[in-house]
Amino acid sequence: MELVRARSEDIVELVRLEETSFHNPWTKDQYKYEIEENEYSKTILLKEENKVIGYINYWIIFDQGQINKICIDKEYRKRGLSKMLMDTAIEDFRKNECLSISLEVRVSNINAISLYEKYEFSKVLIKEHYYQDGEDAFYMIRGVY
Repeated sequence: MELVRARSEDIVELVRLEETSFHNPWTKDQYKYEIEENEYSKTILLKEENKVIGYINYWIIFDQGQINKICIDKEYRKRGLSKMLMDTAIEDFRKNECLSISLEVRVSNINAISLYEKYEFSKVLIKEHYYQDGEDAFYMIRGVY
């Protein structure tokens, strides 16, 4: 398995994973913007034999980190692969001297919440009706040590 930065030619596979993993998946145009235009954005892919099996998208804006998406292909879940992606992002946040990292997560996404709590993220508040379907989100934050 290898970790690589996403390129334009990876967008089709990213969208495929999005559509099988999220209620409101990002579109091809959103990933095109994140990969080709957004100077604050990084999308790191986890590949096995040139197949994208996971990814993390995050922003580094000055001294703040923001995790936007983390995903592992359903066939590869429960193997600890999300840890590789989180460790990579957190190391990048450290290298860029971020003071804190934040994220939003669906209140129903128990697996993701558990992962974030293992990384010492704390629930700071609830963002009511945050998602398009009306579900609330936990706003979680942690320092970078």
